[in-house]
Amino acid sequence: MTHLCVILLSAMLCLSGCMSAPFDPPVLMTSVAFAPTAIARLSTPTALHASAEKMDKGLRTYRSQYCGVCHQLSAGGTTGQFGPSHDGLAWTAQRRILDPVYAGQATTPQEYLQESILSPEVSIVDGYADSSHHMPSYAHLSAQEIDALVYLLGHQR
Repeated sequence: MTHLCVILLSAMLCLSGCMSAPFDPPVLMTSVAFAPTAIARLSTPTALHASAEKMDKGLRTYRSQYCGVCHQLSAGGTTGQFGPSHDGLAWTAQRRILDPVYAGQATTPQEYLQESILSPEVSIVDGYADSSHHMPSYAHLSAQEIDALVYLLGHQR
């Protein structure tokens, strides 16, 4: 019932113009499955289009670089098993930054994801240090491709 109240209140604020930024569901709602029509009612069409466009570009980059050969990503339909799963990576990145053994320089999940793409050797995930399939650097990607991957992976909750 609380979720329904939050959704209805947010929709009313959006429609009345009192909410200037696009609606981003609170953390407590991230486990609720939203139908595309519900999201469309709660977001401005421009914001929804931009977000979908960024996710699509990230997914295209993810697939073109064959990330799914090693990593599982349900959103991309990949089942790789050589590297850690990318499902839930938004929260995983935050936990890794706070881990006392983390040796990198990132202070935000986005910085962590970028660091992991460009310099994966900085922080090897527990359980993968002895793997013969270490992740290579993807420093050859353009800034736009890296941003797209960070955006995609940063939205995996």
